[in-house]
Amino acid sequence: MRRHTLYSLTLTLAVLALTASAAWALGFQLGETKEQLGLKYEVEATDHGTGRVTVNLRIADAGRLKPLRAVQLVVPSQDRKGNVDLSLALATREEGGQQVARVHLKRDLAERAEIHLTTSHLDGRQDPRTWYYHVIPVEDYLKPAAPKK
Repeated sequence: MRRHTLYSLTLTLAVLALTASAAWALGFQLGETKEQLGLKYEVEATDHGTGRVTVNLRIADAGRLKPLRAVQLVVPSQDRKGNVDLSLALATREEGGQQVARVHLKRDLAERAEIHLTTSHLDGRQDPRTWYYHVIPVEDYLKPAAPKK
């Protein structure tokens, strides 16, 4: 009985030690503008008139966020109380020396969607317990929906 308790305690402590760095990481939204961060990117949102939107992101320079850890699509909940309805990492590919990401989604989701440029570096410095993200609201790039006939 005693050996089993000791084994369980040792296993529990090992699991806690191995997961501690991931559990204690803090993420901070950056308040600086695109220009202040030295970011060079273009966002294009195409409304297909079918209730669907394609969003294209082209990153020419990650600026002070180099290297980027991830490009994420985040759709906050409708009540905007901190929960999210959708969160996913977007696949990026190299195209003409730029990182390109594309997502196709329903317009009502696109109106709430944000693209997060995520990094664990800021100004070339890294803190393993901290990560940062710059928010790009997709709504800023959507044109008003055409009136239905």
